[in-house]
Amino acid sequence: MISMLRIAALAAASLALAGCSSLGSTAATEREAASLARYEAAAGEPVGSFRFFRIDGYRVLGEHAVAVWTGPRQAYLVAVEEPCPGLRWSLAIGVTSSMSRVYADFDRVQTRDGSCRIRSIRPIDVAALRESEKAARQAPVEVVERES
Repeated sequence: MISMLRIAALAAASLALAGCSSLGSTAATEREAASLARYEAAAGEPVGSFRFFRIDGYRVLGEHAVAVWTGPRQAYLVAVEEPCPGLRWSLAIGVTSSMSRVYADFDRVQTRDGSCRIRSIRPIDVAALRESEKAARQAPVEVVERES
């Protein structure tokens, strides 16, 4: 009898945790989409390539996009083929290059789990991006109650 109660309690706890994790992932996905929208708004027209010596930083913007920083005021929005194995959860990325240039439709973004061909490259207006991120941080937080 006690073991049946334990099994029922464990099952209930598992269901509760699964519900919490799906709510958390929904919020994370919404934040990711908002962040991607800010980067896309600050990005210019697609270019064929960019000069590349090293990655100064990067920000994963979902399963198909990453912002690559090549200097303090120089960044590119890089769209990759979908799906890109492990991009969303990658702790480090690499970018292939040829003669110090990264080319769309030729080079790849590399993760621990694989690599993805770069579909497009768009230079980011870093000043505009910083302004939009500042505005997003200062925006009032809206609390939405969900029915259980």
